[in-house]
Order: sequence, then C-alpha cells, then structure tokens
Amino acid sequence: MSFHFRFETLLKVRKIKVNMAQQAFSQAQRHRLNLENLKTLKITAKNETIRELRSRMKTGMSALRMKQYHDYINFLEDSIKQLDKNLISANKQVDMRRIEMLKAKKEHKAIERLREIDEECYTMKQLKSEMRFIDEIAILRHGESL
Repeated sequence: MSFHFRFETLLKVRKIKVNMAQQAFSQAQRHRLNLENLKTLKITAKNETIRELRSRMKTGMSALRMKQYHDYINFLEDSIKQLDKNLISANKQVDMRRIEMLKAKKEHKAIERLREIDEECYTMKQLKSEMRFIDEIAILRHGESL
C-alpha cells in the first residue's frame, strides 16, 4: 500500500491559488511598470518641447505658435500629474497583490508541511510493521529449529 495524503485535493487547490496570486501580482507589476515608462516618456516629451520652445524663442516666433507650445506643455504636465495619481494606485495594487500572494504561499506551505509530516509518520509505521514482520519470521524460524 502506497502513501496517500488525505488532504491531497486541498493541497492542489492551494497550489492553484498560489499560481493565480502570482499571476495577479505579476500583472499588477507589469501595469505599474507600464505607467512608469509612460510617465518617463511624457517627461521626456515635455523637456524636449521646452527645449524646442526656448530655441525657437531666440529666433522669434508668433504669439499663436507660442500659445500652442504652452498648451501642449500644460497638457503634458496634466498627463504627468494624472500618471502620478495612477502610479500611487498601482503601487497600492502591487502591495495588495504581494500580500495576497504571500498569504497564499504561506497557506500552501502549511499544507505541504502537513503532507511531509503525514508521509514521515506513514514511513515510520511501515518500517515498524516491516520490523515486526521480520521479528516474527525470526521467532518462527528459531522455534522451528528447536
């Protein structure tokens, strides 16, 4: 008879829960990274636009063109502020997903440890049973030789 863990189904469910939590955590991290990259692009575009505006102001430009530059820079600044708000939310989401993942791993590890303990007990019982059997055979052989 081989070892059968009585909570094997629960162990599998906990493993699935860990996998799902890891995927959710990974997805939240990717979302945060995408927001950070987008923010970096917006900041770069804003700085480049400001640099371009300064160089064109030296050579002279129309008021309408200057207003367009200022409107675009303001738009980029508003976008960066919104991305900052989204990043705060994304960081909270990442932290929440991390906590969920760690909790799921802890639950899985507890069931896995229970499985190991049960398997050790089973192995010890099997060894004791085999030793008793060997002892009985030895006693029977010793009794036959008398």
